[in-house]
Order: sequence, then C-alpha cells, then structure tokens
Amino acid sequence: MPKRLFIAIDPDPAAIDAILGLISTIKREYPISGARYTSPKNLHLTLLFLGDRDERLIPKISNRLEEICREFSAFNLSFSKLGVFPSRRSPRILWLGVENPLEVTSLAQKIIHEPVFGADPGKVLFSPHLTLARISNEDNSVSSEGLSKLFTNLGGIKTGSTRIREVVLYQSVLKPGGAEYTVLSKHPLN
Repeated sequence: MPKRLFIAIDPDPAAIDAILGLISTIKREYPISGARYTSPKNLHLTLLFLGDRDERLIPKISNRLEEICREFSAFNLSFSKLGVFPSRRSPRILWLGVENPLEVTSLAQKIIHEPVFGADPGKVLFSPHLTLARISNEDNSVSSEGLSKLFTNLGGIKTGSTRIREVVLYQSVLKPGGAEYTVLSKHPLN
C-alpha cells in the first residue's frame, strides 16, 4: 500500500516558540485574507518530498537516510526573511527563509541525488524555508498593499537559530482539516 512520504528537519522548541510569536504578530497586525497558518507540530523544513511510495520500501529508504546522515555533522540554522510562493501577485505560501543555507543545502542535495529516494535531481529545486501559512486566494482577496506593509515592516525579521541534530522521515496523510504528519524514523547527524 502506498504511503505519502517526505524527508525533513525540525526546529528546536525555542525556535518554534519564536516562529509562533512571528505568526501571532502577522495574524494580529498584518492579517492575510484566506491564510491557514501552519500548526506548531507541523513546522518543519522539507528536504525532499518523496510522494507516494510502496510501504515495503520504507526500510530501504530509512536505512539509506541513516547512512547519509552519518556523513553530516549537526549544524546551526538561522531563520530570517519572509517571502511568498509563487509571487506577491498570486501568493499561495507565506514562508520564512533560512539565513545560512550552506549546510542544509548540502544535506538536501545529497538526499535529492540519492537514487533510492526516486527524485529527479533535474526537476527538484531546493529552496530552504518553513511554510508559515497556505493562502487560499481564489477570489484575489489578498491585498498587495497589505503584503507590502508586511514585507516592509517584517520582511527582514530574524527569529533566532536552531541546532539541527537529526533528519526525520515523515508520512503525510491528507485530511479535510489539513495534512497530518507521522514520524516514521529519525536519523541523527554525526
């Protein structure tokens, strides 16, 4: 039976608290019409979305992920700078970027290029970020003026740093209230 999988890293509790403070400020001072904010338990930085995979492959995926993680040392990651995907004219995702992406990008590239995970490296564009909110903008109700104020006042905000010590293999189950994530395995960095 297929399972929807992704590989991610999680901020530590102090970083999550700082990010939740930022989300609270955005909700209060710069409300975004149609925004559904990420719940605290779902705040993560995706390294690679695997999509649907046969559950019999999970041990093989997990074992290879364990091997890759031994090649990388734990590292610090700082979050700063707000942005949206795909554009300010048609925002769908409000995100918080990474200030020092070298280590996380190296880790992600190793994972993306691993044949066991089944990604097409030529089609995967890694852009390290945390999704703060998903925006339903079907009626074009998100005001560019409101987003401009948000980015002018908070666009370059820094929310501190976190120590990344492990990589997590998650299962994602889509539900009417949003995706639910289950940890399948954790893999410590060296």
